[in-house]
Amino acid sequence: MYNDYSGPAAAFGIGFVIIAAVVYLGTIALILWVSYRLMRTAVKNGMLLALRESGQQFPPGGYGGGPRPAAPPYPPQMPPSSGGVS
Repeated sequence: MYNDYSGPAAAFGIGFVIIAAVVYLGTIALILWVSYRLMRTAVKNGMLLALRESGQQFPPGGYGGGPRPAAPPYPPQMPPSSGGVS
């Protein structure tokens, strides 16, 4: 029996490892993406239900279409003292 693991046999082994790693990482990515979508939908539906039961609109304040109140003015700046301890 002639055991030569160079050339096509080595390429097949390396290719198999690469394909297995891609499938493994792809499966993990798919599981994470589906889990994210399920959680996002569940939270959104829970928020909608809670806001509907409380009588509020979703989202609170609308989508920013209306005017916003002006920001309060800054407190007056005090001039630095002319003497004494700083």
